[in-house]
This record gives sequence, structure tokens and C-alpha cells, in this order.
Amino acid sequence: MTAPAAVLVTEPRAVGRRRTPLLTVVGAILGLLVLLTIVIGPWLIGKDPYAIDVGNRFAGPSAAHWLGTDELGRDVASRIAHGARATALIALGAVALATAIAIPLGVLTGFLGGWVDLVVTRVVDLFFAIPSLLVAIGVVGLFGPSLTTTILALGLSYWPFYTRLIRAAVVGIRSRPYVDAARVLGASRLRVIRTDILTGLVPLVLVQTTVLLGFAILDEAALGFLGLGVQPPQASWGSRLAESREFILAHPELALVAGVPIVLAVFAMNLLSDSLRDRLDAKRTG
Repeated sequence: MTAPAAVLVTEPRAVGRRRTPLLTVVGAILGLLVLLTIVIGPWLIGKDPYAIDVGNRFAGPSAAHWLGTDELGRDVASRIAHGARATALIALGAVALATAIAIPLGVLTGFLGGWVDLVVTRVVDLFFAIPSLLVAIGVVGLFGPSLTTTILALGLSYWPFYTRLIRAAVVGIRSRPYVDAARVLGASRLRVIRTDILTGLVPLVLVQTTVLLGFAILDEAALGFLGLGVQPPQASWGSRLAESREFILAHPELALVAGVPIVLAVFAMNLLSDSLRDRLDAKRTG
């Protein structure tokens, strides 16, 4: 799992270097397809993702099974659609947890400074010294693999990067003239944080949330592939990828079908985050 913080530490792009509208449209279409898969996919397919039919193992695509069946005769399309819900829940939960930790810590350290900044920064540096995948594996080792543990593991992996981004943004906002003016007029620290600091963080939080959703989808697949994520027979994109691993030579289509939704979802999040960042940069500089 790579550090998601690197995505947002670039300077605002010049107008001539922005993503073309076509990529924005592509990202929106892919994101809509993923959303439809999550919301109506299981209902549209109408198959039990856990129903075993050993006599119909490795069947090809047909009217009854749109993407064929797996090693136990289960409907692959149904497992992908139901797995999308589990993966989305993990991604949203992990990002929500990281955000809930990073925003308070980042705001306090960036705004107050002093010993608070020193202590939190050293804790963040300590987490940076440990590979994020190792942090996730350690959490899973302590609590055992499950959907809830995967959310906890990924959320604890992301908060240090997110906290550092929030802190850097708060330091920049704190030095702006309108913040100094609010202080001169007698505004309390809490009021400055609520009306000026948090408001100024909205663009960063929106972009970083989109970026982290892509990372969480990818990292859920990585943990699932290692057998440390959602456990079979529960369906998720990561567990589906792990299940197809044993048959990748004889039936590579199973791994392909399991991997394509992950690639498309992550690609959509990257395109949407780039588009969102460019639009917010244009508003800020224009």
C-alpha cells in the first residue's frame, strides 16, 4: 500500500495542463457504473451469491449466469455485485475513520502549534517509519480478519498521511490576513477554527476523500488477496480475487472478472479526484 499523501502535495496546475473534459466524463461514467453495481446490481442479477452447484462448476457465460460460475458453481456476477457492497462499505468506513482522526489532530497541531504540534508530529513520524501494509497486517493479527477489522486496519493506515496534509493546510490558512483580522476583532480560537479554518479545509477534504476511496478499494483487494481481509464465503472484491488465485492457470477468466471492477473503480476515483482538484484550483486562482 503506497502513501496516499503524495497525491495532493503538488502545486496547482496551470490552466493549459488541466485534464480534458473527456477524462472527467469517463471518470463520471465509470463512477456511475460502480454506483449502479452497488445499488441495483444484486437486485438486477437476482442470484444467490452463496448458492453452491458443484455440478455446474466453471460454467461459461450464459443467460442464466452472465459471467459464468466459479469453482463451487456459484454465480460470478452475483458475487461481484454483492462484493461491491462490502468493498464500498470498507472503503467508506476506512476513509471516514481516517478523516475523523486526521481533521481534529491536523487542526489542533496546525493551529495551536507548540507542544501539541510537537507530540502529534512525532507520533505521525513514528507511523511513517512503519510501512502502512505492516500496520494493517498488525491490526488484522490482533483482532482477526473480518470486514470490521479491515475497516479499522485501513483507517489506521491512512490517518498519518491525512493528518500531515491537514496540518500543512491549516498552517497556511492560519497565516492569511482574514484570520489575523478575525483575531484582532476579538474572535475566539473556537470561532476562528469553526468559521475560517474548517471552511478553508473543505476543498482539501473533498479531494483527499476521493483519492483515499480509490486507495481503500485497492488496499482492500490487496488484503483480501493475502487472505487478511473479508473471509470466504462472504463476498467482496478482495475475497473474490483471492478465491480465483488457485485457478488462475486453468481458468484465468475468473481472476480477470474479479480484477476488472477493481481497476475500473480505482481509475474512476483517480479521474474524479483530478477533475475535482482542477476545478477547485481554478476557482481559487481565478
